[in-house]
Amino acid sequence: MTTAHAVPASASASASAQTGKSKSLKIDAIRFMAAFWVLMYHFKPPAFKALLPHQLGFIGGALWSGSTALFAGPAAVIVFFVISGYCIHNAYHRDAALKPINYYASRFIRIGLPLVVLLLLVNPLPTGQNYVGSVLWSLYCEMVYYAVYPLLRPRFRYIGEMVVLCVLAGAAMVAAVRLFGHPECHSCVYETYHVPGTALLYAAGWILGCFIAETQRNTSQFRVPGAYSRTTLLMKRVLDACISRLAPHLIALRCAVMLSGALIMTLLSESSLKPKFIPLVTADVSLPIFQFVAAIWIATETATPSDAKLWSKLAVLGAWSYSLYLCHKIALSLLETTTFNENGRFAWFVEVALALAISYTFYRLIEKPSHLIAQRLRRYTPNSPTAPAA
Repeated sequence: MTTAHAVPASASASASAQTGKSKSLKIDAIRFMAAFWVLMYHFKPPAFKALLPHQLGFIGGALWSGSTALFAGPAAVIVFFVISGYCIHNAYHRDAALKPINYYASRFIRIGLPLVVLLLLVNPLPTGQNYVGSVLWSLYCEMVYYAVYPLLRPRFRYIGEMVVLCVLAGAAMVAAVRLFGHPECHSCVYETYHVPGTALLYAAGWILGCFIAETQRNTSQFRVPGAYSRTTLLMKRVLDACISRLAPHLIALRCAVMLSGALIMTLLSESSLKPKFIPLVTADVSLPIFQFVAAIWIATETATPSDAKLWSKLAVLGAWSYSLYLCHKIALSLLETTTFNENGRFAWFVEVALALAISYTFYRLIEKPSHLIAQRLRRYTPNSPTAPAA
């Protein structure tokens, strides 16, 4: 007769903690990469033509065009939304106590305090007002999601229906605007739909992030008959199938995600260099579809922990990714007030170095203290885990 060997509780807990740490490192690393993607999108690629010999000018042009498409800032923001939903529900999942007052105070101080300080800093700058359209719109959407989360969480039995409803409502809104309205421009999603409409358009991605955390936190609950709706269970089966097929091919999946972002930028482009047979597809159509690609990617990454040192190194940078996302364009605004030549050979390197320095300083002086204040506010909520870095 075979003897069963029981796994000690301490060993099981240790393995679980190690898996959770690995997931956290990946999330922090991806958060930094997404913030850097947005920086690259706003700063444009280096002047490759000027950096290379004249004979290789055609290579420089190809590198510049390829980099412009590759660093798809709007797609990176969608990744942020999925990660945000994942982190919030991972911390405030069903088994943790959630007091609304503590929750709202913690969340909005964590996000809002650095945001208010930033607005005070950029308003005197010549291009300070441009922050609302180019960077801060996504934070306003996140605040909407944070506001409704306590209302949605008790009803996550129907989280599948929530995703479907957001997709259908967003599609109806886009159709109405495109058929009967007057969009500001092809790429002006925020300017056309404003905060409520933009938040609705990308709500499915944020809720999908919550759904990923729900499937990982409450695995046993999904085996209880009637615990979740049929739509939610169907969605979980589809997600599990995607993870099982894609987990062995993570490198290919990462490449596919980057190429999907590049495709979004290519479809949105109105450049004369764009081939005539490639249609114009606006961001309010392509990005809602990309939400599902991003969700599958994040689900697969978090389901396959890794001990690679690269994740640990990138995760350290991820600690101040919020400041990088918030502050990177201050560098451009500051340089505009000087005689700096933005078309110089090494201008891009100066701009990026200044953006990184400003962002890290902002993190140390503003974001990190606000994070500590938010954590202290959460201590008044019993049995709640450590607050995630949004």
